[in-house]
Amino acid sequence: AGKRSPTFPDGKVLYEGVFNRDVTQRIIKLCEAHHIDAMDIVNTNHDKSLRSRVKEANKIHKVTRNCIYLSIHANAWGRGKEFTSPKGIGVYRHYKSKTGEKLASMLQKHLVEKTGFKDRGVRANETWANFYVLRKTHMPAILSENGFMTNLSDATLLLTDDMRQKIAEAHFAMIIELEKEDG
Repeated sequence: AGKRSPTFPDGKVLYEGVFNRDVTQRIIKLCEAHHIDAMDIVNTNHDKSLRSRVKEANKIHKVTRNCIYLSIHANAWGRGKEFTSPKGIGVYRHYKSKTGEKLASMLQKHLVEKTGFKDRGVRANETWANFYVLRKTHMPAILSENGFMTNLSDATLLLTDDMRQKIAEAHFAMIIELEKEDG
């Protein structure tokens, strides 16, 4: 709930939760417009524990089977008081998931193409980035870090509707690519 950018020169602040929810809603609207089922399991303005997110996702997977888990984020580096130099987009996947590896590669390609952000690559989470949602979900899962809210140039773009829409469209392009492959 408290993850945010440093204060911009004009006094604005980018809150990660607001960014994440906005991009998620844009992805859901794109899916609905194309008759693709999509659910927001963090459909609240209050923080929801990782355990409850995973539990709900796994419950959906048990019934639906044919689903993926997307975790949308803005990255951060440093203590949050000043803007820092790390920037760009990266996608994480569980190191044992071959489907996750495919999804992450697809998404990374679309994110870099649509946003023009620095390509930080696809990473497996077996060591330092051992994300709970990637370890504990029962379906293929990926986590996208869509620019750094602690980098002034990335964060400035993440505040805009245009960049948020591009990020949502990149996620949707990955979903469409996956659907075409799966027939």
